[in-house]
Amino acid sequence: MEAKIICKSVRDLTDPILEQVEKTYTESFPEAERRDFALVRNLLAREPKFFLQAILKDEQYVGFITCWKFDGYTYAEHFAIDPAARNGGIGAKVLKQFLESCGTPVVLEVEMPTDEMSRRRIGFYERLGFVLDNHYYRQPPYRSNGEWLEMKLMTYGDLNLSHTFEQIKTDIYTHVYGFKS
Repeated sequence: MEAKIICKSVRDLTDPILEQVEKTYTESFPEAERRDFALVRNLLAREPKFFLQAILKDEQYVGFITCWKFDGYTYAEHFAIDPAARNGGIGAKVLKQFLESCGTPVVLEVEMPTDEMSRRRIGFYERLGFVLDNHYYRQPPYRSNGEWLEMKLMTYGDLNLSHTFEQIKTDIYTHVYGFKS
C-alpha cells in the first residue's frame, strides 16, 4: 500500500511540529538563505499572506513548505524534506500535490546554476513543469548586514514574467524581505 502524504497547515505557535520544522529549516538552508526561525513564528502569528505547511507521510513529519499568497500567484519561499526522509521520491510527490492544491501559478527562487547541486535542483523543478526565467534577479538579504544573492526565478503555471516580472519582484522584495525598492 502506498504511503499517505498530506500537507498540514500550521498556524498554532504551540504546535510541537514547529520544532521539527525549525530543525529541518536550519539544516536545509544556509544562514544567508533563511531568516531566524523566531521570525518565521512571528510571520505565522501576524502575516495573513504567509503560510506554513508541514508534510506528513503516514502521519509522521517528513518536511515543510512555506509560501506567500499574492494576487494571482503563490510564492514558494522554502521547501525541504527532512534529511532522514530524502531520496525516496517524496519531494516530487509533495510538490506535485502542492502545485495541484495551490489554485494559482507558483513562483520560486533557485540558486544560480553554477555547480552540480544547483543544476540538479533546477532540473528537479523543471521535471515538475517549472520554467527557469532569464531576468536578472537578486535575493535581498534576510539579515540587516547580509549580502544580496544573485538568484533565478522559476515559474509554474500560466504566468508570463515578461509582463509581470517587476510586479512580482516588488511583491517579493516588499512582503517577503521587507525591502522597499
